[in-house]
Amino acid sequence: MKFISNLAKSLLFIFIFILLTLPLWLRHLPNNLISPLIGKSALTDKFLCQYQIKISGQSMNPLITPGTDIILNRCFNQTDLAIGTIALFNQGQTPHLGIIRHILPLEPIVYKISDEKAPQLLHDCIYGDIIAITNQINTDNSIYRSEKDIQSFIIDSKEFVSDLYLAKIPKGTGIEMSTPQNTTTFSIAKDKFCYVVYPKQKLSNVDTQIIDSSTQQIITQSNSLVFDLNLIPNINCDDFGDAKYDLNLKPGSYQWRFYLNHQVLADIRFDVI
Repeated sequence: MKFISNLAKSLLFIFIFILLTLPLWLRHLPNNLISPLIGKSALTDKFLCQYQIKISGQSMNPLITPGTDIILNRCFNQTDLAIGTIALFNQGQTPHLGIIRHILPLEPIVYKISDEKAPQLLHDCIYGDIIAITNQINTDNSIYRSEKDIQSFIIDSKEFVSDLYLAKIPKGTGIEMSTPQNTTTFSIAKDKFCYVVYPKQKLSNVDTQIIDSSTQQIITQSNSLVFDLNLIPNINCDDFGDAKYDLNLKPGSYQWRFYLNHQVLADIRFDVI
């Protein structure tokens, strides 16, 4: 009987722990897993969709003062994103709060977001980067003032690179022994994944990403890269595999993105077989 009593107490403790921590687990649950649960009941929608945060820093001051509690909505469509929408978005591994300043008509659509502390420091986000939003806070009094039109934000790659493409070399070889072959199809068993850049000027603050085309999830990324003119072309290659520095990709379709100063300079679709 003592064993059963202790077991019951343990199960009760686990149940209470799960109940108390469930909101924290749900906060980190991807939106694509929440979507199938939406619309079942008003109570479920409120529990899953509402995302309450307390503004603890100065990044949104004076528009939203420190200490203010705001409720964001996790259950939103791309059509809900507009200029002036307050958005919680992923920047690297850290969520940030900001305001959508511009919407660039690219494929995929790029949302330029910044906060009130550094309003001119615009971050490029896509739909999948945005965690939660609200359109219930008036942002008309934001200190941000744009002196550019939308088209001026779209970088012309010809100004910065003469050529930029994906390529492959045979697995087990290096770039000193093989000439990269321009391609968008890679064999896990036979190839190394490469990208080749011919810069026209020194490129700083470059980010690259590989994104799963079906889920729009970022599989891998490199940040704050620099491309000097003393290496032309600049060739970067990775092995496919599951080791620490390997490219761990399953067969499927992906997108390779090359960002310059938070702008998409190239977005190349490729297949892994």
